[in-house]
Amino acid sequence: MKHPHPTRRRSGMVLVIVAAVVAMISLAGLAFVTTVHVEGKGVRVQADQLQLEHVVGSGTELVKAFFEQPAGVQREAGGSWDNPGRFQGVLVLDDEDTGRRARLSVVAPAGGDGEPSPVSFGAVRFGVENESARLNLGVLLSWDERVPGSAHQALMGLPGMTDAVADAILDWIDPDPTPRPFGAEADYYQGLGVPYAPRNGVPQCLEELLLVRGVTRSMLFGPDASFNQRIEPARRRPGAVRATSRFASQGPPWASLLTVSSAERNQSDAGQPRIELNQPKLAALHEALKKAFEPAWADFIVLYRQHGPYAGTGAGEPPGTRAGVPVDLALPPAVALDSVLDLVDAKVQIPAAAGRAARVIASPFASDPPSMRDYLPKLMDRTSAVSDPVIYGRINVNLARREVLRAVPGLDAATVDQILAARGPAAGHDLPERRHATWLLTEGLVDLARMKALLPYLTGSGDVVRAQVVASFDRAGPARRAEILVDATANPPRQVYFKDLRLLGRTGL
Repeated sequence: MKHPHPTRRRSGMVLVIVAAVVAMISLAGLAFVTTVHVEGKGVRVQADQLQLEHVVGSGTELVKAFFEQPAGVQREAGGSWDNPGRFQGVLVLDDEDTGRRARLSVVAPAGGDGEPSPVSFGAVRFGVENESARLNLGVLLSWDERVPGSAHQALMGLPGMTDAVADAILDWIDPDPTPRPFGAEADYYQGLGVPYAPRNGVPQCLEELLLVRGVTRSMLFGPDASFNQRIEPARRRPGAVRATSRFASQGPPWASLLTVSSAERNQSDAGQPRIELNQPKLAALHEALKKAFEPAWADFIVLYRQHGPYAGTGAGEPPGTRAGVPVDLALPPAVALDSVLDLVDAKVQIPAAAGRAARVIASPFASDPPSMRDYLPKLMDRTSAVSDPVIYGRINVNLARREVLRAVPGLDAATVDQILAARGPAAGHDLPERRHATWLLTEGLVDLARMKALLPYLTGSGDVVRAQVVASFDRAGPARRAEILVDATANPPRQVYFKDLRLLGRTGL
């Protein structure tokens, strides 16, 4: 019997070894190619995310640039309520080499601050939310000083609020260590498993309220888990739907009703500082008023500052009659105005002097509605009894929901109903005749006395805005979403809040 030749056996083994080595090299090459492909794809995804991050930043700058303009210019540009021409699909990146184009949209909930009803999930508009449509936690203590109990009462108007939670929120804000009747101070928080102290000041953001005893996430944010004004499919279980319906029937979540940042510039529609009616130098005041208004207005306002209101009987003579009203600019001011409305229907007595009889001068600002509709918007736009360049915490009567309006001291349910009915479909739109809260007076919803009492709490404007910026590519790819808060009372406007929402998906645009 012949055996295989040894040389042939060795040749066969070499072929097997070579085949194995080739297979291993091929597998290594395949693994290398796969790794390079995966890493390349990861780099592209990371590059896309980095580009979208800068696109979101461009959205913030877009909002800043828009609100840096005077109110009149904003209105001429289409306003900020729903302005697709300025805020929808703005092209930011146009790469000719790759053909990729990135865009941004600035969106807000369509059922937001202009609607008296709860949030309409799934609907958006291309614009912003005005923080002055919300109840500012930072002014509640000053409200309480003016009207005791008003801070607690304001919070009790929030859906699902209890006395215990309202007092706990106020204890978190107030500087004293004494708990309110149902509240909680440092001793409660120090006794928790992870102890901490109350801020004893205004929260830095609304999320901080989750640290307050009794405040839950569902109270603050409601069922909108992804902050996109939609109910996600995972939350549409029968039980979840019932819970959502139950919450919606109670009203909107607290995060849509509260703020810590509302403020407005004390400026005219043209962006100029308003004339300070209470300034000490009456010659400068008179000169500024003459440049802005007719001389009779300037004369009466200075006379009012010098002599104060006259409570005697008699109609008084209008300014500008006979030989004119004597205005001695050397006389110092004697009174200050609480509000511009102090001038309405006022009278001033000029004392007798140097053989001249005393004279009673009637205000050129009469209280009849036709006259007020003519002069009051001009007076409110160009003058102010407030010296501060920024006014904090007033509520925008054109945008606030029912729950927020009911928080205002002196606004009862019947008047709130009238306001909401008068706003009608125009709610949210920047109407020139309603730029000031005094339209409640000129349209007969309140009388002069009530308007004076309400004016410290109400406004028709606001210069701190909230929006979501959504960035995406024209073709398929990742998206980026963030919520921002821009304070346009600063010069230049500044971003004061940023919440990265990229992990929660994009809105349904």
